[in-house]
Amino acid sequence: MASLTPKQLAGSQRRSLRAIRERLLSMAEAWDGVDQFNLGELTDLADHVERVSASMVSDDIGSQV
Repeated sequence: MASLTPKQLAGSQRRSLRAIRERLLSMAEAWDGVDQFNLGELTDLADHVERVSASMVSDDIGSQV
């Protein structure tokens, strides 16, 4: 199997992180009206995942190789 380029790696991981964010938001929604603490914690975690995903720039990764 050929190794991924830094750009491909970043793209793949961004897509995975965005899928994780959607799962976290779905989990948070299940807590709506049941437990606001869990809803808030899961939403905060989803927001953090989005920030990490957005900052994962392939150009930055490529310059480190």
